[in-house]
Amino acid sequence: MEQLIQNTIGVLTQLLLWPTILLLLFGIGYSFFMLGSMLVESFQRKGEPETLKNPQQPSAHLLRLYGINEWKKQLGKDPEAPLWLLHDRTEAALKKRIDNIKVWVRLGPALGLAGTLIPLGGALQAVGVNNLKLLSDHLSIAFGSTILGLTAGVICMIISTNYERWYSLDLAEIRQAIETQSEETTR
Repeated sequence: MEQLIQNTIGVLTQLLLWPTILLLLFGIGYSFFMLGSMLVESFQRKGEPETLKNPQQPSAHLLRLYGINEWKKQLGKDPEAPLWLLHDRTEAALKKRIDNIKVWVRLGPALGLAGTLIPLGGALQAVGVNNLKLLSDHLSIAFGSTILGLTAGVICMIISTNYERWYSLDLAEIRQAIETQSEETTR
């Protein structure tokens, strides 16, 4: 009975190896793609800061900022909506983008751990039969999975940290423009 349980667990964990590796490869590709996107956005943010004066008509210079661009998109979707509601919708859209990246901050290392532990079973069996070639193959997959998972997680953590800071500034710019416009209309 114990042998049946061991065999069942062994087969099931080996079935999980390929999906884990494929997800890790996707995660590392996604993290490098988003890193490139962040570097482009970083380059676009260079230069002298400009104040958003009219929240309904951001200047072309400000539209290079992702947060202001998202604001413009929300404004275009529902031009009759109150500006504060559009501000909240913009904030939610920006948070969604950050959350999609933050998923990999945790998922990358978790998949890396799974990709490490799954081949260790085969590595232990290889030690039992004194097969060093099989042992090295399993350990190579195990340690490579760890590196891929941690790399994806670290890159996505750096990206999400920068995006949070940048989008907070963009939202502050929009908030200031709405408040200024509200004060001018009440005078």
